[in-house]
Amino acid sequence: MRIYVIISVVFILIVAGCRKKPADDYDYYEPAEKDKATEVVDTTKNVAVKESEPKVKEEVVKPVDVDAPYFIVVASYTVKDFAITQKEVMEAEGLKPAIIMTNDDGWYKLAVQSFDSIESARKSLKELKEKGGIYSGAMIVYKK
Repeated sequence: MRIYVIISVVFILIVAGCRKKPADDYDYYEPAEKDKATEVVDTTKNVAVKESEPKVKEEVVKPVDVDAPYFIVVASYTVKDFAITQKEVMEAEGLKPAIIMTNDDGWYKLAVQSFDSIESARKSLKELKEKGGIYSGAMIVYKK
């Protein structure tokens, strides 16, 4: 008889502990102040550039056409200020990137090139990935 009482109490405790919380009982993540972007920091200052690093020629680099259907994207950010900062760094290197959003998904994508055909985008992506660095994770994004 005693064992049945113990089993019943354990069962009641398990059932009571497993009940679903109401939606109001859940804590939601609020970013800390240090996680919120309040200003754009220029990271190009006080950065030593090696003499051996080749500079991108200004006349060779075409600006990104935001109306093109295909883009090579090197990074995506949820915070617009972070995307702007990286764009400014790349502009200091001689590139002409653009920040695009496709499908209003909330991600600010940093595109470095745009194309009218997927074939030319694939060819350029292969060449770009060989450079390494931020370009090693580059991908083709299609804008609907």
